[in-house]
Amino acid sequence: MTAPVHTPGSFTFEVPDGWLDYDLAGQDFSRQQSELRAAATTPEQRSAVDDALRQARRLLRTARQRGAASAAGLIARDDDGGLLMAFVGVFGVTVPDGTHLSVADIAQQVSRPARVDGHGDRTVTSTTIPGVGVVARITGTEIVELTGTTSAVMVAMHTIVPVPAQPGSYLVVSCMSPNLPLADALHDVFDAITGTLRFT
Repeated sequence: MTAPVHTPGSFTFEVPDGWLDYDLAGQDFSRQQSELRAAATTPEQRSAVDDALRQARRLLRTARQRGAASAAGLIARDDDGGLLMAFVGVFGVTVPDGTHLSVADIAQQVSRPARVDGHGDRTVTSTTIPGVGVVARITGTEIVELTGTTSAVMVAMHTIVPVPAQPGSYLVVSCMSPNLPLADALHDVFDAITGTLRFT
């Protein structure tokens, strides 16, 4: 997918087979919901499908409100019949001239650290994206509001990528999933997706 950032420029990144490039103007999840509900064998499974789609819609709505330039995601059944959901959004962030923001400050523009049920640790590291260079990364958990009264804790990975030749401009690649027990495997998937980012 290719999309403009808030300052001049564009980028591409790749997602695994089975993921969808989301329409930020209003993604229609009706086909996925129908297929997943048809495969469900119990009322509990159908309810879980409806909950997952509500989460997907909320993630996309939040991403759009926060200025996402591009988004993609996965909603599927795993080998045990459970639901697997993941999301990636790319945001443009520009730091005003003369302003110094830390990596955590930049990530805060598009994230909300979790502080419930023992979640909330955030780790700042670095990684190398081929053709881009060394970039900063924050992993941890985030709280995503699903309705006015309910929220969910998500596994999260944010990678802060400077936009070439545009001082103070960054892309933030934000990856999330509610499948907390699969955090290690999801981190590998999120790292692989982020590693495909290229500027064009």
